[in-house]
Amino acid sequence: MNQNNKSVLMNPRKICNAFNFLVAGCLLSLGSPHVHPAQANNTVSESLLYQPHTLYSGWRKDIDTLTHFTGMFCPDYIGRLSRSAIVPDLKELGTGCVYETENGDIKVIFRRHKKDTSATLINNFKSGYTKSKFTLLKMDTPTNEVAFQTETISRVGRIESFSAYTAPAADYTVWTSISSALPMSELDTIRVLFKKLTVRIERQQSSR
Repeated sequence: MNQNNKSVLMNPRKICNAFNFLVAGCLLSLGSPHVHPAQANNTVSESLLYQPHTLYSGWRKDIDTLTHFTGMFCPDYIGRLSRSAIVPDLKELGTGCVYETENGDIKVIFRRHKKDTSATLINNFKSGYTKSKFTLLKMDTPTNEVAFQTETISRVGRIESFSAYTAPAADYTVWTSISSALPMSELDTIRVLFKKLTVRIERQQSSR
């Protein structure tokens, strides 16, 4: 597969439809008032919001991580990604965190969901993006991951992928958006990083 992907120009209506779908699914809720800043490199704001033993929307600040009362936790850094926000539990969508690189060329939303919901989540994602006429990419990836060629409102090319998988205690999803100028191998790297994080969360959950 070509590592550099050219952006496919989409009309504003299609872009808007896709954006609305993401917001509805809380995958791109960065601008929502329900998303709380949780920057890894902002020690001043974190010291105010996350005292070591004070819960804030179900989260507490531990050493190098934020921990949710459900057992979910989000490290300050994963690879070259830093945590930029937390996504609270909204109905049955689960809770999670937003990660991104400093220049914004990679953004990730990692979430923990109720057990046996991963199939529905990935089907909803695929259906929404297909209806928005984005191009489904044929990739050598696991069956539980799909990816589309998209673009931002300013018509900057992006590749967006969504993976959903089941673990012993819960289901997990990873939504990833990378610049189309980056090699597709970045998706493989992110997949491995968050699979390792999932294993850590599950191990800690089983020991509680």
